[in-house]
Amino acid sequence: MRGKKINWPITLFLMLTPVVGISGAVMISLRGDLHWQTLLLAFIWLLATGLAITAGYHRLFAHETYQANKWVKLFFLIFGAAAFQGSALEWCTDHRNHHRYSETEKDPYNIRKGFWYAHIGWLMVLDGDQRDYGNVNDLAVDRWVHWQHKHFGWLSCLFGFIVPMLIAGAWGDWLGGLIFAGVLRTVINHHFTFCINSVCHLFGKRQYSYQQTGRDNWFTALFTYGEGFHNFHHQFPLDYRNGIRFYHYDPTKWLIWLLSRLGLAHDLQKISVARLTRYRLKTDEQALLTKFKQSSDALLAYVHEYLVPLRDQILQVAARIEALEKYGKIKEYRNQLKAARLELKYSLIVWSKLTKARLLQRHESLII
Repeated sequence: MRGKKINWPITLFLMLTPVVGISGAVMISLRGDLHWQTLLLAFIWLLATGLAITAGYHRLFAHETYQANKWVKLFFLIFGAAAFQGSALEWCTDHRNHHRYSETEKDPYNIRKGFWYAHIGWLMVLDGDQRDYGNVNDLAVDRWVHWQHKHFGWLSCLFGFIVPMLIAGAWGDWLGGLIFAGVLRTVINHHFTFCINSVCHLFGKRQYSYQQTGRDNWFTALFTYGEGFHNFHHQFPLDYRNGIRFYHYDPTKWLIWLLSRLGLAHDLQKISVARLTRYRLKTDEQALLTKFKQSSDALLAYVHEYLVPLRDQILQVAARIEALEKYGKIKEYRNQLKAARLELKYSLIVWSKLTKARLLQRHESLII
């Protein structure tokens, strides 16, 4: 951050809110004034503002991975403002630049400048006047997005601090409402979001692309509302999911799916099975050849003899699944689709076993 001018309003907000939030929470706890209703309110506000960022700012507005009706948009815009992460226009122009210019000087939270810069430092030297909103013209014409951008200041204070304080005042705990559901909740969600830009670009697995520094980190997904599967997201940013497996913890995905079932969202975008499988196999193969580039010719021959035919077989099955999904509602095709998915599942299990480093090292010791 050397040589850059400090943005004092943002810096003071980011520095003082943790002090006020933590000291206030300790003081209230020591006085024995904790109210379970206030803690429940804080948790609800934490979820509402957190999901407004992930399902709203991120997957709806920044990437347009699905469409939603005006009431859903309005909810996300109001609670997104309460998260104190800027207006939707500001957030989305930064995020689109992050994807388009990843790890360059035009990347607002460039991980190459260090963990702390990507985590929080970039905000402390942010020059809002230098923002070019040319990449969010599609959002600027939305009346509700424009309204939120214009009135962000009072919206954020009203729904971020005053409303939770007034709600908690109903049971005589206005101060607890301000501290727990207002200030401390804001700090927690800030650092949840910040971890995606820092932790998820340094720690985790790259399963779909080595060209992306974003990494899949299941632990981070637990407290970022499913945003931790970051390698997948950077490779396929137009998919409404981050965690694509049914067991991947991605509450944002589940919320969007539920909204679609209720008729409040539509046009959910998903990457094709064939394309997804192709990228995964390519990445596995690249990692394998890199790891064993100094290995014997016999081992490399083994890799090509067994893995290349299996890779081609898997890609053929994936392509067949993609074709069958178009006719999945017809009974005979539905049965074929089920069988193809089962074949793909077991073929990928075999692939995973064959690409395990320890297995290949053991095989090399036998053939040398």
